[in-house]
Amino acid sequence: MTTLITGGTGFIGAEIVRMLVDSGEGPVHVAQRSSDLGRLADLADQVELHHLDLSSPDEIDRVIGSIRPTRFFHFGAMLTGPGENDPQALLQANAVGFIRVIEAARRAGTEQFIFASSIGTYGRDLGPGPIDDRSLQRPTTAYGVSKVLGENLGAYYRMKYGLDFRGLRYPAIVGPGVTTWSVAQYTSWMIEKPARGETFAVWTSPDTVIALLYYKDAARAAVELAAAPSERIRTINYLVDGPRPTPSAGELAAAVQRHLPDARITFEPDPDSPLRGEIRLDDRAAREEWEWEPSFDVDAMIDDVISSARSE
Repeated sequence: MTTLITGGTGFIGAEIVRMLVDSGEGPVHVAQRSSDLGRLADLADQVELHHLDLSSPDEIDRVIGSIRPTRFFHFGAMLTGPGENDPQALLQANAVGFIRVIEAARRAGTEQFIFASSIGTYGRDLGPGPIDDRSLQRPTTAYGVSKVLGENLGAYYRMKYGLDFRGLRYPAIVGPGVTTWSVAQYTSWMIEKPARGETFAVWTSPDTVIALLYYKDAARAAVELAAAPSERIRTINYLVDGPRPTPSAGELAAAVQRHLPDARITFEPDPDSPLRGEIRLDDRAAREEWEWEPSFDVDAMIDDVISSARSE
């Protein structure tokens, strides 16, 4: 089986590549804008790197047409932070790029297409209680808009062309080494910065709750979703949740301070932050249809981030 991963040196993508390589998968192709393997530098002789700009139709056709992947993990995208500063660039990469990518994959004979979506597809008109896979999707960011398009066009290609499309709606992803700002990035930096002896100011209030998932669990979810028997895939686009009960920002800070008694964490809420109240998830479809279960609880996430930060 030939596998192609866009965004394969990114936060979750690189972990997917590691899992595939460790399982003996091959060949594994990684496509991204940068020629730097970054997180995969130690696997340089075990993966094939291709330059791919998602805003370039010629590159999309060339790369996908030459590789003709059997399985495709589409994890390449412009993120919310930079995307809100340049929404037209985001829409070209994430929306127009997605349309071109999935069509190129169809023409190349790709059998399975795994898509990284986000809880950013939700936004307005959410009532009380947890979000589930039937909650109304009315995003408030260009990133969320692009992900809704991907989910729905992928489901259409599944129905129209028989492409085995499956999507994951990720919550806030926790892990070490992320440098791009996002509204929920405090969930990682609240651990990583104190582990390096730095003070960290959280830009939301202590009672803010946003669903979390550790990046290693996020990668495992993608690999397990891809491996699930096709007859069990009914929901198509799935929420996946992490530790329960979901900690508030204040509870997460307290947990970090239990592991790092000298941690200096303050709260300086941004009045313009879109994060308010509680964002909890009901991911029962993933748990029932393909037996999703996270491995990392809050303490295990904190331990792993601290270990990574101190080993650099």
